[in-house]
Amino acid sequence: MEAAIQIQNVWKIFGNTSKDALNAIQNKKITKQQALEEYNSVIGVSDVSFDVKKGEIFCVMGLSGSGKSTLVRHINRLLEPTSGKILINNQDVMRFDKKNLQDLRNQKIGMVFQNFALMPHRSVLDNIAMPLEIRGVSKNDRLDAANNILNIVELQGWGNKYAHELSGGMQQRVGLARALAADPEFLLMDEPFSALDPLIRRQLQTEFIKLSKQMKKTTVFITHDLDEAVRVGHRIAIMRDGSVVQIGTPEEIVVNPADDYVADFVK
Repeated sequence: MEAAIQIQNVWKIFGNTSKDALNAIQNKKITKQQALEEYNSVIGVSDVSFDVKKGEIFCVMGLSGSGKSTLVRHINRLLEPTSGKILINNQDVMRFDKKNLQDLRNQKIGMVFQNFALMPHRSVLDNIAMPLEIRGVSKNDRLDAANNILNIVELQGWGNKYAHELSGGMQQRVGLARALAADPEFLLMDEPFSALDPLIRRQLQTEFIKLSKQMKKTTVFITHDLDEAVRVGHRIAIMRDGSVVQIGTPEEIVVNPADDYVADFVK
C-alpha cells in the first residue's frame, strides 16, 4: 500500500535561535534542558519519521505535552518545521507557494478540532457548507452537499438549528460533517472526541469507524486515550517528549510494548 503522507526527520524547535539549538542538539548532543538554558529553545518535535498509508487511520497518541498536536499541525503547514520533510502524495509541501498551500488546506485536507470551532451565528447547514463557500461553490450546490453529509452523520432535521441549540456530541458531528463536506482526501483529527462524556464519545468512535470504512479517508487521529487509539486506529504511533517511541498495530503495541513508558500506557 503506497504512502499518502510521509513525515521525514521532522524537528520543531520553538525559539528565536531554533536553528542554532537544533545544530547543538544534533552535533553536540545537548539535552532538552540545555537547549532551554543555553538557547532559550523548546523542543516540540524531535526527529520524527513515519508514513501514513492511503485510506489508513493512523493514530498519534501520547500524554499532554508529548508533541502530538504540534506534529499534526505540520502536515498542512499551520506550523513550519525547523527541519525535515513532509510529503503528501509524494509532493514536498515545504516547497508549496501560497496558492498551492491554500489549495492543499481548502481542498485536500479537512481538520476536526477538540473544541468544535463552529460559527455560532450560522445554522448547522451553513456551518457544514462553509468550506465549500470558501471554494466559491454556488449556494444551491453547497447546501445540497451539506444536506447529504447531514444524513451521513445522522443529523437529519437539525440543519436549521444553531450550534448552541445542539448537545456537545451533536456539535462534534457538525464539526466532522464540515470537515467531510469539502470531500477532502485527508482528515486531521485533533482529539476530536475528548471533550465529550464517555458514552457519547464511544458512540462517536463507532460512527467514525463506520464512516471511515465508507469514505476511505486517509486520517491522522490524535488522542491521549489508548482505548480510543486501539478502537479507531489501524496503526498507532506513541509519542513522548517530542519523539516517537513506538509505531505498530494496536495488537503489537499492547502485546509488545517498546519500553516501560509504553508498557505503563497499555497496563
